[in-house]
Amino acid sequence: MPDTRIPRVLVLGATGRVGAAVVRELEAMRGVVAPVRASRSAATVQRWIDEGKEAVHLDLDDPDTFGAALEGVDRLFLMTGYTSAMNHQTKTLVDAAEDAGVRFLVHLGVFSDKRSTDPHFAWHELVERYIAGSTVAWANIHPHVFMENLLGINRLREGRMVWPMGDRQVGWIAGDDIAAVAAKVLAEGPDRHAGQDYYLSTDLLNGAEVAKALTAALDRTVPALVLTPDELEHMIDAGLDATPAGMDAAYAASTLIWARQTYEGRFDYAAVTTSTVEDLLGCEPVHFDAWALAHRQELLDQLS
Repeated sequence: MPDTRIPRVLVLGATGRVGAAVVRELEAMRGVVAPVRASRSAATVQRWIDEGKEAVHLDLDDPDTFGAALEGVDRLFLMTGYTSAMNHQTKTLVDAAEDAGVRFLVHLGVFSDKRSTDPHFAWHELVERYIAGSTVAWANIHPHVFMENLLGINRLREGRMVWPMGDRQVGWIAGDDIAAVAAKVLAEGPDRHAGQDYYLSTDLLNGAEVAKALTAALDRTVPALVLTPDELEHMIDAGLDATPAGMDAAYAASTLIWARQTYEGRFDYAAVTTSTVEDLLGCEPVHFDAWALAHRQELLDQLS
């Protein structure tokens, strides 16, 4: 007999911007999939349950929580935080997912060429090879720089867009597009998407170009502080800049390596835009100027 159950999709990071957006997208697909929120906070899980939402307790640092959280789960959206612990977290979770009978795993990675020497990128490549070696069907989503980083780890500093990579451009992608692509892949499942790598990059912009777009969106001058990686490192050493909250030391060191390699041209392969959003969703992606207008107040709050 064919399995006629609605697939249950466990979403990690459901309290964050991307994870919460993935849940919203899945909830809009009524009767297609059943999203299950995951959080390491027992209080958050209980609040969701009290609201009538399906939720489970899962702490990536505690593999003993994995078995119960994965019970009855068909598909898994896997993302990790700004920490080098992502390696053992993902390894142990993939093992548990395999043991629990999860059929499909969608991993949120980075825009790499699978030959990276930058640690954070290499960690994701290791994770992806481990996933590929499991018995779980998989797909990888490879976003370039999140536009939402400007609301968090790359927020404006003293009203300026700090850019430690000279005039080098990188690709930018909106979180809502990442979530929409992830949700579609999760909902349509392994029959259509197993073994696929989806790269996401909408606009190519450097620091000066980002600052110009923000100036137009905010009706406030946002200057660009264009630096070299060496100059940024000197600022950090002098206490004039700091590691963003929630980012461990190894991950922070990796971001500086990424900036240096970008500045040196070693990431030139990634200086492209992709048609993934149009191809999968049949619509235009969110471009940076529209994103900045949509998040105008959050950005203005950084200038006050």
